[in-house]
Amino acid sequence: MSQHFAFVCLPALGHLNPVLAVAETLVSRGHRVTIPTAAAHRERVEAIGAAAPLYTSPLLELAAPARMAARAQGQAPEMNPVSVFRMFFQEAVDTFPLIEELLDGDRPDVLIYDQLSWAGWLLADKWRLPHVRSYPSMAANEHYSMWRGHFDTAEDPEGTAAAGEMISKARAELGLPPMDLFGFDIHLPDLAVAFMTRSFQHAGETFDERFHFVGPCLGSRPSNTTWQPPAGDLPLVYVSLGTTYNQQLGFYRAVLDAFRDEPCHVVLAIGGQVDPADLGEVPANVELHAHAPQLEILAHASVFITHCGMGGTQEGLNFSVPMIGVPQMPEQQINADRMAELGFGRRILPAEVTAERLRTAVFEVLADPAIRSRLAEVRSEIHHSGGAVRAAEVLELAAGTPAV
Repeated sequence: MSQHFAFVCLPALGHLNPVLAVAETLVSRGHRVTIPTAAAHRERVEAIGAAAPLYTSPLLELAAPARMAARAQGQAPEMNPVSVFRMFFQEAVDTFPLIEELLDGDRPDVLIYDQLSWAGWLLADKWRLPHVRSYPSMAANEHYSMWRGHFDTAEDPEGTAAAGEMISKARAELGLPPMDLFGFDIHLPDLAVAFMTRSFQHAGETFDERFHFVGPCLGSRPSNTTWQPPAGDLPLVYVSLGTTYNQQLGFYRAVLDAFRDEPCHVVLAIGGQVDPADLGEVPANVELHAHAPQLEILAHASVFITHCGMGGTQEGLNFSVPMIGVPQMPEQQINADRMAELGFGRRILPAEVTAERLRTAVFEVLADPAIRSRLAEVRSEIHHSGGAVRAAEVLELAAGTPAV
């Protein structure tokens, strides 16, 4: 029986990509899917057969570009976890009425919202729906949370109080009972789908049967490139800092210096905001891309230098690629630390990046048989986790539809 599934997720690729893979699977199984989104992602959503009603995201269309421009000029303040929390909750307050209006005339059988899309959380409470949550980043329970230690009022009393006031006011305006900041942190969903392996999740063994760790969810992705793997057998080093923190001219110059005249081929994604002319002379063994087809490249990569967003990290694990993590924000540092802790590669903080350090790290991981062994083990776990198909089955059961 066909059901209607609606996903509420931040209009950012790290959040959207795994959702699209699951949605594509649901559509292929005969269901209707709605994903409210921003105009920048409409074609991507519609390409997998989902409806894409549009709303305006201040986070995407106003705040993020301004922050990136300031960061490029060295003016952006450090993003601490409390300020990040406030930023995402403000997005929820701004977008909740827009998303509610888009879905109210065609309410879904199952509403799924991601862990930072608190507009979906508010909507589930208002409509008295089960809390079905997706986790593109580390999940939280009473044993682990990437937020909890930063909510100590001694660390940022004004910021923590302001975040709590935002929560209280938003819920009161909807006629909902109060929930303080710590309540938001420890609240467990009725059902959860996490886009990572259980072994990668901190304290993964403590999450109960409500949590389904399905591993990386990789669907079809648009590609306007004609990229082909290079000829020969030199190791391929793929370098990408993602789509948000990629205005890093100094980092890209360090990459060029690190691998100039070295026995490797480098694919370097620099985003759309950096002028290639500012990089200076590009070595013959380096190819530049504004936006690279990541899954296609990872299938051939020998090493992945990454900012360690959870999506890219899990994609690297899916293709058994050793990683060098260069995290750009607190959440990514948690992922990079976990990646290194589990023996999948190395972590280098941005302030520690030099051409020599990058070069040494790459050739160390290429020569390390223990890393290859651990990657083979997690690759087996990924296979048994089920990916997008398993996630779709879990959501079908939530809708009362037997899995096929």
